[in-house]
Amino acid sequence: LQPLWLNLTGYPPIPTGALTVAQPTLVASVDGCTNPSTMWSCALPKEEQQAVEPNQSDQPNFTLSIRFRNDTISNTTLTQPTSRFAIRRFHGERAVPNNPLFSPFPSPPSAEDQAFLGKTTDNTTQPFQGEKTPFFISFEANAQTPSRTVKRAVTTTTASDDDLTTVIPSPDVNSDGTAASANLLPSPSEQPLQLYDRGLETEHYGFFIYYDRSIFMKSIQFQNSSDAGLGEIPADQNGGSTFVGATARCTWAQTRYLVQIWTRAGDNAKLLPASNDTSRDAVYNRPGTFPYPLTITLDRHGGDQSSKMVYCYGMDERGRIVAENKMFQAETRSFQGKLVNPSKGPFENVTVSPADGGPGGIDGGTGGCLCKWQN
Repeated sequence: LQPLWLNLTGYPPIPTGALTVAQPTLVASVDGCTNPSTMWSCALPKEEQQAVEPNQSDQPNFTLSIRFRNDTISNTTLTQPTSRFAIRRFHGERAVPNNPLFSPFPSPPSAEDQAFLGKTTDNTTQPFQGEKTPFFISFEANAQTPSRTVKRAVTTTTASDDDLTTVIPSPDVNSDGTAASANLLPSPSEQPLQLYDRGLETEHYGFFIYYDRSIFMKSIQFQNSSDAGLGEIPADQNGGSTFVGATARCTWAQTRYLVQIWTRAGDNAKLLPASNDTSRDAVYNRPGTFPYPLTITLDRHGGDQSSKMVYCYGMDERGRIVAENKMFQAETRSFQGKLVNPSKGPFENVTVSPADGGPGGIDGGTGGCLCKWQN
């Protein structure tokens, strides 16, 4: 499970194959964008925490793989290895042929959206959306991560329904009607890696997607945001409530998942020390087998303005979703920061498209709830 390095002309060396990030450090956490603040957590759901021991609950392990698509670049660009990176020749038989398996899930954001957040939030240099590369990255699903097979329950609306709640998506449920698992992280697959800040100290590969993250709550009260902390209970701390004790499942639709792989251009390239233990169990010893410094961030920047929201569905004592018990949760996306082109919720649009004079995205800038890990 040691990385196989690939060196292509015009790109920083990149590790390929199956790799791990173990016991990462939570370097930043902001939960004040909502009330109760326990609704945003950087800890794994209660049901997943035992599986990562001896990690702390806010130290999820990551398993990822990077592949090279050999029909996107000429084979003549393959170069000899350089000893400084201990790069081994990437043989043609290991390259992934052109096939339908290279189908990103979920679909990557638009180039305009990527450029908007690159410029206003991630502080990249031009081209703000990054440069295309022939590399694709996937993250392995955690045991409790909702899969593509989890379905949305079919709900109907009537004229008596509150207009606000009719735009709330149908709940995610299991086949028996119980609420789908809570999830901290997504499991994106075959995402195209971009190269940012070529030649600079901040040079890095990266990508981001949007996904729905959900958390179980035992006690939810929708107070004015000025009543900080009102309604919080110990059972909802550290990853939310357990499934058994939950009275609601709350969803942060259009949460951003940002991955940055720091290549440290030129003579300043820095690799993490490799473990001397090569056993299978050792791949989850800190820092794991991924050799570059890496940052993984969850935040509330960007997204689709018509579907970006925080909403909750009630649950009965058997864990089944109560479809008629649904509500919005207020969110201060500018908390401790300042937004660029802030969205106004699902009922009032702001101009987004550059063709219409917009900047290309919503909720850029700084602020809002946040989780950030580094290996």
